[in-house]
Amino acid sequence: MNVRRADLDWLRVLAFSLLILYHAGMAWSGWSWHVTSPDSMEWLRETMRFMNRWRMPLLFLVSGAAIMLALGDRSSGAFVRDRLKRLLLPLGFGMLVIVPPQVYLERLYRGQFTGSFVDWLPQAFAGGAYPNGNMSWHHLWFLAYVLVLTLVLLPVFLWARSASGRDALENAGRIAARFGLQWLMVLPLAASLLWLAPISHNINGLVGDWHGLVSYGVLLLYGAFIFGSTDLLNALQRQRLFSLVVGIAAYAALYFGFFQGTVRPAIAPEVRPVFALLSAINTMAWLFAILGFAHRYLTRRPAFLAEATEAVYPFYILHQTVTVIAVYALLTAGVPPLPGFVLAVLATFIGTWALYAGLVRPWRWVRPLFGMKPIAAVPRGSLPSRAAGL
Repeated sequence: MNVRRADLDWLRVLAFSLLILYHAGMAWSGWSWHVTSPDSMEWLRETMRFMNRWRMPLLFLVSGAAIMLALGDRSSGAFVRDRLKRLLLPLGFGMLVIVPPQVYLERLYRGQFTGSFVDWLPQAFAGGAYPNGNMSWHHLWFLAYVLVLTLVLLPVFLWARSASGRDALENAGRIAARFGLQWLMVLPLAASLLWLAPISHNINGLVGDWHGLVSYGVLLLYGAFIFGSTDLLNALQRQRLFSLVVGIAAYAALYFGFFQGTVRPAIAPEVRPVFALLSAINTMAWLFAILGFAHRYLTRRPAFLAEATEAVYPFYILHQTVTVIAVYALLTAGVPPLPGFVLAVLATFIGTWALYAGLVRPWRWVRPLFGMKPIAAVPRGSLPSRAAGL
């Protein structure tokens, strides 16, 4: 029987909440997005740049731990069927229903189309893959990566749950905790950034994104390993302040050495090894610090946490469409950047909650489209023992 972890549930909820804040700020970051304001806020961009170094790694790390919980004692066939139902079905539904309004508003905002959404629907999937065409998974790329990487790495996860695998990982966690060897986790991420990032393309598009596939796959395995080792989690808790100091120092070196004064920094080949190593140290230090503080302080499960954990997955699927609609309305109305950002955040949370509470959560036939368990399988006031693996 799987036991819910309060720290893991807290991290899942907080990580996806940050994602909503992040996407709400993209229009005023100065970076190109689906609907972009001509005005930007430098402080917002720099805050988002800082989050970029660990935001997605945290999501994949948490997902790796959730995969092991979802695997439980099920057969590989049953687990694969469950992954297809929980990941592929919402991905397909999202691409057909949730994402098209985002593409439509982008075309409308950029003057690439004139007319209503109904007028645009016949060409919603025309022209091939986005950005040249209109077919896209937009923010749902995360589901595609988790699904593909889960299936590819399934033999490793199956071994990790076996008796020999558990013994090996427990010993590895014990040794790592004793000698601080968890910092060696930096090396695969640095190697991927150094050697694979320069030859990668189609970022978040799966095919050709070698750096993304390798680094995110590694982070899934890290999540399974770390949350499977009590000794290592306790060590991260004890060393949380040290990890925080390392993270601050590493990010300061990155910022003043590579980022300061740039919108998108260009990394020269001769300094790429330094950049790759600093980036990996920064990422893992912040992950270690976050896990350490979570393991220390996020140990209680208040009543709302079960509800929030169940709502996370539908919120993730819905939120960016609500954000794009809100941002489009705010920009066309000429709302200044700071009030626009605040209103976009509020509109995203309120609008997404309204859709979830009114159109998703109560309806038995809608819930599977958002990766949720049937109502009958979720006792009131409790949480299913196997989460969606996100």
